[in-house]
Amino acid sequence: MRFTDYSKGYVIKLEPGEEFQETLGAFVAQKRIPSAFFQGIGALTNVELGYFSIEKNDYERHTYGGNYELISASGNISVDADVPIVHTHVMLSDEKCQVVGGHLFEGIVSITAEIFLFPMDIALIRKANTKLNFKELDLPHLFVR
Repeated sequence: MRFTDYSKGYVIKLEPGEEFQETLGAFVAQKRIPSAFFQGIGALTNVELGYFSIEKNDYERHTYGGNYELISASGNISVDADVPIVHTHVMLSDEKCQVVGGHLFEGIVSITAEIFLFPMDIALIRKANTKLNFKELDLPHLFVR
């Protein structure tokens, strides 16, 4: 991974073989960024996507083994018990330009991933949803600056 900072945040370049979620999480932990929003493009392989099924009260997971163009990645960084949570949704395209998308659980960078990360000066906190099996943003709450 390589990065540069500028007045609004960071431009991050992930290298082939790096896991998207894990590398981004390690970066924000190292930089002590409590919360952020990000966007990205690039290429991924060995991708695991999810769709949250309300009926099953859990994610339906799907694995995609080929190479995919990362048309769009967007998400946010929040914290749960002081651990960064990288929440990413993606749109991917295969060799026939057919698109698939969903919640990104895992994806390995195959060529590059170019991420524009915009830190916030507040900490977004996640908490368990009382009805569904996922952690949601805890809003409103008092932010500590």
